[in-house]
Order: sequence, then C-alpha cells, then structure tokens
Amino acid sequence: MTDVLVLLELEPSTEVLDSGEVDVGARIRWVHAAPADPQDPERPAAATFCGLPTGDLEPEPYRRAAPGDSWYPPSQTTRHCLDCDRALTAG
Repeated sequence: MTDVLVLLELEPSTEVLDSGEVDVGARIRWVHAAPADPQDPERPAAATFCGLPTGDLEPEPYRRAAPGDSWYPPSQTTRHCLDCDRALTAG
C-alpha cells in the first residue's frame, strides 16, 4: 500500500491563548489522508483520498505504528474524514 500521510483541515481562527500560540487542537475541522508524492515521499500528493486539494492542509506527524492501526491519530476518532476512510478501506 502507498504510504499514507495525515493532513489536518483547520477551522479559521485567530484565538490567541498565550505567548502568541494558537490552540490547534480546538481548530481541527477534519483529519484527511493523502497518498505520498511519488517524487517526494515526505510530501502529500496533490489531493487527499476524498479529492480535497492538499495545498491548504496542515501536515500531522502521526504515522501508524503497526498494520492494524488506524490511519488517523486515535485522539481524532470523531474528526477523521469518512470519505478518506472509505477510500482507504475499499482497496
């Protein structure tokens, strides 16, 4: 299977918490998956598995540790993209 990169679709926010930091955890709209770019495996391809352009999405460093693990971080179970999930499990 192609390497899966996890990307975050963030809510627009300007809420500053402290020292110029923004609460990214509260801003996550959806967690998407994209195949790795064949020319640069550390970068996502142009679109997610659900067809969303990856240009405005934020990278998430999570990588599944074992083959049976979910493609998204366990803390984001309620926010993972169901269309990406279907595309990944259909194969």
